[in-house]
Amino acid sequence: MVLTDDRPPHGERREHLLTVAKRVFAVRGFQATTMDDIAKEAGFTKPILYQYFESKPDLYREIVTSTAQKMVWKLAHIVAKAETPREKIEVAFAVYFEMVVNDPDAFRVLFIHSHDGENAGELRKVELMLVSFVEPFIDVSISDEHRNQLAGGIVGMAEGAAVRWLVQQNALGWPTPPSNEAQRLASRIATLAWGGLRAIQLED
Repeated sequence: MVLTDDRPPHGERREHLLTVAKRVFAVRGFQATTMDDIAKEAGFTKPILYQYFESKPDLYREIVTSTAQKMVWKLAHIVAKAETPREKIEVAFAVYFEMVVNDPDAFRVLFIHSHDGENAGELRKVELMLVSFVEPFIDVSISDEHRNQLAGGIVGMAEGAAVRWLVQQNALGWPTPPSNEAQRLASRIATLAWGGLRAIQLED
């Protein structure tokens, strides 16, 4: 008789642990979550969890980093198809809010709980990554310093709107959002951002 191994493959188990950890961190925050909590929620023992992640901070950082990388990759891939700077900014907002709406746990980890203590630096890295992404699309004759500041402002608007949406959804008990929710959010912030960019003087 041949014995079968019903255990999930290494990579599949690792992804499962990341998904569960993301959900637990999103609900409880970094400080209140323990490795025991995550292992129990995932249906594994804590020693197995430690086979994949050395510590809670390492696990948390991987969630933040992988979410940020996925977001920037998708932004670059979709935005490359747009032609004008305005189209690129509007498409970027659409992609951003689609991810916020479709993966709220990841964004709660990124933009709400990552403000806490030792994890604040991880959020700063994500924000700087997004600022660098947006800068080239601000197609006006201004200094590099000015452009960088404006890119930071645009990222801040998107982040602020995302945080408020997440807080509102939480207060409502996480209802299923309308199918056009991401586009609605994107249109509002894109209109605000582009209106502001149009008002900028061409000279500093």
